[in-house]
Amino acid sequence: MIDAVISSEIVIKSKNCEQLKKLLDLELKRKEYKRSKAEVIIENNLIVIKIYAKDIIALKATNNMIISILELIFKIYEVEL
Repeated sequence: MIDAVISSEIVIKSKNCEQLKKLLDLELKRKEYKRSKAEVIIENNLIVIKIYAKDIIALKATNNMIISILELIFKIYEVEL
């Protein structure tokens, strides 16, 4: 468990929440860090990605990683928003 000092959220409206969540969870499991963690939650038709980090550098790195993963998912898996 990360003793989070900083947190942030990324919220995405999607028609394919289940598929997007499954792909995000798959990619996030492959890239685990000691100083931060991210969890994906579905709320209504929204994907909420909650990020917890020990410091600002870990938060920035995790945010950038998630943006890269989202770009990868949209380009390769062609998930519609």
